[in-house]
Amino acid sequence: MATISSPGLGSGLDINGIVSKLMAVESQPLKAMAAKEASYQAKISALGGLKSALSSLQASANTLAQAGTYTGYSATSTNKEVLTATAANGNSAGSYAIQVTQLAKYHTLRTNGNYSSTAATFNTGTLSISVGSGSPVTITIDATNNTLAGIRDAINAANAGVTASIVNDGSAQRLVLTSKTLGSAGAITVSVSDSGSGGDNPLTDLASANLVQTQAAQDAQLTINGLSITRSSNTISDALDGVTLTLAGTGSTTLTVGKNTAAVVTAFDGFVKAFNEVKKQIDTIAQYDPETKKAAILTGDATVRGIASRLNQLVFESVSGLGDIARLSDIGVRLQKDGTLSLDTAKLTAALNDPNKDVKSLMTQTTSGNPGIAVRFKNEIAAMVEAKGLIDSRTEGINASIKDLQQRMEVFQRRLKSIEDRYRTQFSSLDSLVASLNQTSQFLSLQLARLSNTTTR
Repeated sequence: MATISSPGLGSGLDINGIVSKLMAVESQPLKAMAAKEASYQAKISALGGLKSALSSLQASANTLAQAGTYTGYSATSTNKEVLTATAANGNSAGSYAIQVTQLAKYHTLRTNGNYSSTAATFNTGTLSISVGSGSPVTITIDATNNTLAGIRDAINAANAGVTASIVNDGSAQRLVLTSKTLGSAGAITVSVSDSGSGGDNPLTDLASANLVQTQAAQDAQLTINGLSITRSSNTISDALDGVTLTLAGTGSTTLTVGKNTAAVVTAFDGFVKAFNEVKKQIDTIAQYDPETKKAAILTGDATVRGIASRLNQLVFESVSGLGDIARLSDIGVRLQKDGTLSLDTAKLTAALNDPNKDVKSLMTQTTSGNPGIAVRFKNEIAAMVEAKGLIDSRTEGINASIKDLQQRMEVFQRRLKSIEDRYRTQFSSLDSLVASLNQTSQFLSLQLARLSNTTTR
């Protein structure tokens, strides 16, 4: 039968409290190991943040290492309410005065009859709808579809090159036909064969002669440097070689087609920001603060120091054989005293527009022994962030230390259990001994008291 044990009951000693305090002392090495494990985990997290920042820098460097980054062209309109444009190449590089006098429009017709309801009926017969020079599409109107709504649905189902809809203009229901073809080539013609019976309204109401034109079928008209251009669409890709014009309204604008230096400057700006983010990460995890005299989680770490040193070296490396430029500083990218990069956009733009400065080769060439700067950054960072690279190898080393530490902690925890069991056994024996001595003391005191009483008598 199980018994209830209350350590210290016999002796009056707080055995649980004593053992707890002794074990707190014995556990100090375990707490130190737990703190060490936490620091290892913090290092892994810090390396993960650095790897992420480096990956972003690698992506930016990869953009600058692509020849296509430097060969793009842009088409800029001074009045986007008139037109916008894109350029696929530099075949039409230059400036163009453009005057848009007319936009292309879809031909639209409506009925003129005063139909009070979409259920208004028409005589049976056929509708023949033609769009531009296309073949006519014949639609049969019979007792199953001779309402205004039924005719609309029949036209739409026939795929006749027009869209039919019904609009209530406040005075009547109007059947509206809109061409699916833009410009003069989309003009709608409707001819009718009316049976003379079957409805309240003649089917001839839908013939072209009886329809009202609400929007003419018209082509876009414009001039480019005084040359007249007419097209059936508001998107024109065959007027200027490699340039697509999207007309938006009438009026004047100047279109400039040239190298897309803005996109290249944006790519360099992204690279500089990504580099500076890496610098910020390194400072956060590895810099020693002389004011607080505290080290960061990876202060003195050889891997982090090596990465920081290599990135700074890459900024100063040069590419030979390019004439007027050889380094990043020659095109406005400089390393500042605090270790961050700065970008002189004016200097970079001037270099991009200077035919004597081969910025593209400076960044992208893959010549053995003399690669471009962006190519070097891309390749060097790959060795840092790729699987089994510098950061992964350092992380694996820390994980190995964590595994070893956890094994030691398990062994130590078993040892602590053994120590606590020993303490409890020893104090339980002491409790029993003290309890026995207390009983003996009480017995002796009682006997002495009795002896004293006997002697007194």
